[in-house]
Amino acid sequence: MEVYKSKTPALGGRIKQLCEDFIVEEITQEGVVLKLGESLGIEQGAKGDQLHLTLEKKNLSTLEAVKRLSNSLRVSRKRIGFAGTKDKRALSTQRISIWNSLPSDLGRLNLKKINLRDYSFSDKRINLGDLWGNRFTIVIRDIDLPQGEISERIDELNNELRGGFPNFFGMQRFGSRRPITHLVGRQIVKGNLEEAVKLYLTRSFQGEGDEAHEARDSLRASGDYRRAVRDYPTHLEYEHSLMNHLIRNEGDYGGAIKQLPSGLKRMFVHAYQSFIFNRALSYYLREQIPLERLPLVGYKSGLDEVTASILDDEGVSVDDFRASSIPELGSRGILRDAFVVYHDFEVCGVSDDDLSSGKHKAELRFVLSKGCYATSLLREFMKN
Repeated sequence: MEVYKSKTPALGGRIKQLCEDFIVEEITQEGVVLKLGESLGIEQGAKGDQLHLTLEKKNLSTLEAVKRLSNSLRVSRKRIGFAGTKDKRALSTQRISIWNSLPSDLGRLNLKKINLRDYSFSDKRINLGDLWGNRFTIVIRDIDLPQGEISERIDELNNELRGGFPNFFGMQRFGSRRPITHLVGRQIVKGNLEEAVKLYLTRSFQGEGDEAHEARDSLRASGDYRRAVRDYPTHLEYEHSLMNHLIRNEGDYGGAIKQLPSGLKRMFVHAYQSFIFNRALSYYLREQIPLERLPLVGYKSGLDEVTASILDDEGVSVDDFRASSIPELGSRGILRDAFVVYHDFEVCGVSDDDLSSGKHKAELRFVLSKGCYATSLLREFMKN
């Protein structure tokens, strides 16, 4: 994400200062908005082996919420299905399914940061992509502009972007705290599984916390997994899973990756595809070359000249996306719209920022179809 489509001066500001500042409400395939704190009032319906319910969470990723549910129910994570992952630092709602479970099983749970409601039975599991989109309500804080100018700029930017904004993948695709998901994916595509595992375990970033930072640095220097499992914070469960496998099965890096949850494993190659897409779209925007769609590269993809050049620079081929070392992580590739239209745009208010004296905040609401990132639209408004 290197360039902008819009020319209007930015609002500036900051998002996600509070979890309540970023609300994501899933829109079902039937067009129903799963409104925060509101029941759908649905009947449980006929029996089926899939229990559907609304998951409302706060400051948890979807994978973290699923892990908490599966641990509390003492069932495999594979029994829980969901249509898409939601932002971690947010309040969000989404429908999920659990195989062979009952509302009474869930009613006895007391899970922090998670609320469950609106139970119904179905024969169908909820899978990735089984949604229409999401409604976002977002507060931009710390805006250093007069209120009137904020409103004017929002109107100008909205008019300028009405025809569509660049359909970049947002930073959360690559890891908000530790943006390495695409780097791991690159090594998987290239067949360098040892490097992929070591990247995941040892690449450290300042925002992660001193204990984790020091443990990763120590493992990178020593390569001692037995010591590392004692040093790594206990909340880094995926890292512990990888290391414990390598202690039991020395050198089996492919087997270590297979220990990770399916959704996380698949995200690695998907993130690398997204990285290539973002680079290509940035080039077309910078050179002001019109286009409609670009490939999310896979082994069946046809390539435009720009994407082909990026692959050459990366040292990979389309055939590498078969991920022959772990074939289940391979990808055929698809086409993705280069620009996307947002809907139902609304300015909910512009007012004093109660967290920053002398600054202002703006609350925006809009709807995006599935697979599109609110942060990619917001970067056009904020340009920071």
